[in-house]
Amino acid sequence: MMPTSLPARLAVTSLLVATLTSALLVAGVQVLLAQTNDATVRTRLADRAAAAIASVRATPSGRIRVDEEGSTLLQQNSWIFDVGGRLVAGRLPASDDRYSDDVRELASSTSDRRVTDEDLVLLAQPVVRNGERVATVVVTEDLGPYEGSEQHSLWLTLALAAATVFLATTAAWIAARRSLRRVRAMSVTADEWREHDLGARFNPGPRGDEIAHLGRTLDTMLDRISEALSAERQLTDEIAHELRTPLAIVLAEADLARDAATHEQRTALDAIRDAALRMRSAIDTMLAVARAHTDNRRVSRIGDLMIALDQPPTDLDDLLVSAPTPLLVAAVQPLMENAERHGAGEVRLEVTREPRYVVLSVVDDGQGVPEDQLEAVFEPGHSTRQDGSGLGLPLARRMARAVGAELVARPGPGGRFDLRVPLR
Repeated sequence: MMPTSLPARLAVTSLLVATLTSALLVAGVQVLLAQTNDATVRTRLADRAAAAIASVRATPSGRIRVDEEGSTLLQQNSWIFDVGGRLVAGRLPASDDRYSDDVRELASSTSDRRVTDEDLVLLAQPVVRNGERVATVVVTEDLGPYEGSEQHSLWLTLALAAATVFLATTAAWIAARRSLRRVRAMSVTADEWREHDLGARFNPGPRGDEIAHLGRTLDTMLDRISEALSAERQLTDEIAHELRTPLAIVLAEADLARDAATHEQRTALDAIRDAALRMRSAIDTMLAVARAHTDNRRVSRIGDLMIALDQPPTDLDDLLVSAPTPLLVAAVQPLMENAERHGAGEVRLEVTREPRYVVLSVVDDGQGVPEDQLEAVFEPGHSTRQDGSGLGLPLARRMARAVGAELVARPGPGGRFDLRVPLR
């Protein structure tokens, strides 16, 4: 299985490619060296045999002799035999030498013959004068030096191949990590911008490598997202403005009519007023969500949140979180109102700290959320009460996500909603 890390995958790929390439090169070098050595041996044998043949002189009486220069040459593993197989020049090896029998067998050769015996190679060539064979030349060459050079070459090429594979793998690993370090830095920077500054850009310039091109592409995408968010905020502002005016009229008329209404009428007017107030609260929350995307003041203190929610101070009041206080209030307030409606006693806001987050937990002593409805309660329109709108929890979750936080429900007994806000 290939590793999941991209640098590791590139390193493994480089390792496989370098290993295969090095193996082919080692094999190629050995084959080429073997062919070169074989050609050298053949050439040396042929030259030595030709020199020995050139030194042979045939007398009119049918005898042969070897000139002085040839006699000197024949001291180097070369022999001349007459047609009867009798040694004319050279010194036969001892009978117990490993190639003694081969030399004697080749002494009567009438054609070119080549014999290889372990680390020796012997060549027999007939000496022809006036169309007749008058003698036979036998020469030999020791293959030990050639085999030694091939073995040394093998170990050297294997060492070089291993070094090449190691260096190629290491270089691929380092290059991949250095290249991805820039991508990782861009990712970290983008996370920082997401938390604190949605208007920032990479601005890599018109030139550069593929990573610079990625930066330009991301800048273009961020510009389009920013334009879409601005358009969403403008549309939300316009809708809110159109809805706020009739809501204000409804609230004003309900208050005026209540003064002159009967008891039954006041009950109905109070229901109308409460519904209008809930609608205004929902509109305010939607506006806060839309404006959260363009709010650059995204740092607040836990103590300020506790004061805004009218909660007692905690030991974590000095912690800074990456979210503005008004938006956190808009996310927590629906949770507390929901807890007051479903709980039988006091609602608590607990503050705990995690390595990278602060957890704001709204706890009540009600029945809690069943485990099979932990996600369903955040769906718009879902409510466990007949008079509920089913919008409070979905808006609270949307508000939380707008500031980079996450809202989850915990199973009972008792109701519990955890809002995890990133630390500054």
